[in-house]
Amino acid sequence: MIDYRLAAPRELNDLKAFLFRHGANPWNHLPVDGVDAEFQSVVAGDASALVACIEDQLVGLAIFYHPHALPEAYIAYSNGRPAIYIADVVVHQEVNGQGIGSALLLNILGRAPSLGAEMLVIDRHADNLASAGMMRKAGFQVLATFLDLDRRDSGNRSTTVLGLYLKP
Repeated sequence: MIDYRLAAPRELNDLKAFLFRHGANPWNHLPVDGVDAEFQSVVAGDASALVACIEDQLVGLAIFYHPHALPEAYIAYSNGRPAIYIADVVVHQEVNGQGIGSALLLNILGRAPSLGAEMLVIDRHADNLASAGMMRKAGFQVLATFLDLDRRDSGNRSTTVLGLYLKP
């Protein structure tokens, strides 16, 4: 059975190592300074780290920003609604394809109302088919795709932004 819970502050260094170990691939933009800032946002209470564990073994991680800290680049996609930005969803390589990523997204969706969110926003490399399937399975729909030369070094070098509106 998989346990989904918010991470404790003492776990953050291990979570950062997990992110770099299992999230590094040609589709993901993981600059060290950006990841450090992301984890500082968790420490400051502007974001949360959600973990998936099987018998205390970490198998998944999602980092999401709370509506009051929605990164400026995603405000245009929220249409003025309070929104959660999901910055990272990473699954241990040995359990990829078992629905853990989709379950992490759905868990964030379940937490969204208590954070005052009306929508979730996420992005991915436009060519990343595994992420596309996970996001589609969770109910996300494409909002925009654009050339993103600063963050994308492979494939078509484009980013796709997706959104999921919470039902009223």
